[in-house]
Amino acid sequence: TLPVMTGYIALGIGFGILLYSKGYGILWSILMATFIYAGSMQYAAVNLITGGASLITTALTTLFVNARHLFYGISMLDKYKDTGAKKPYLIFALTDETYSLLCGDDYPINKDKYQFFVSLFNHIYWIIGCALGSIIGLAIPFNTAGIDFCMTALFVTIFIEQWLSTK
Repeated sequence: TLPVMTGYIALGIGFGILLYSKGYGILWSILMATFIYAGSMQYAAVNLITGGASLITTALTTLFVNARHLFYGISMLDKYKDTGAKKPYLIFALTDETYSLLCGDDYPINKDKYQFFVSLFNHIYWIIGCALGSIIGLAIPFNTAGIDFCMTALFVTIFIEQWLSTK
């Protein structure tokens, strides 16, 4: 999971800085990273929160931003069927990067442990990145103008690259 860690720390720091720049402290960053745990939706949520979006707007935005997870989840039904009490967390923690590490059939250790620890470590990396971003935002003043566009552009670029590489 180390390659995922590097990306999650960097993107999490960006999120923490952005959230802090909108007036929300480290506790908000940690709570959002812990309970939302969807990078692109967390970035979108910053503008929804600060713009006073309605609950229905937030729900629909979340559905559209994370719709791809429906397909991830369907493809993981067999892999998660015998996971017992870990199953709700494994479903919750299924991000793009976690999916890419879990969708294969060749696990270096016991399947249940591998699925759980990959999911847990990735989640912890994201929480740490978001918390660090809030701390950095507190310690070093940043001009965050344009960061919203940069993150949207990053996610669009990743989507297009995945689309083009799919057979």
